[in-house]
Amino acid sequence: MKRFAVLGFVVVLIALALAAYVRVGWWRMETACSVDPPGGREWNSVAFGWSWEPPGFQRTYDDGSQRTSLWF
Repeated sequence: MKRFAVLGFVVVLIALALAAYVRVGWWRMETACSVDPPGGREWNSVAFGWSWEPPGFQRTYDDGSQRTSLWF
């Protein structure tokens, strides 16, 4: 029984750490994205999301002819 309690505690701890990473990372990305876009140009769209290559949060600006991605 004690083994299951320890395993459950470890699983909950990992889940909480993952949730904290996602929340803090997303908050940092939103904060950084609230400033003017790079290059001082007008952009058609801005997309936010997760990138696997490299792993992390990604912000992508698109002006119709060029895409600029920033990772956090």
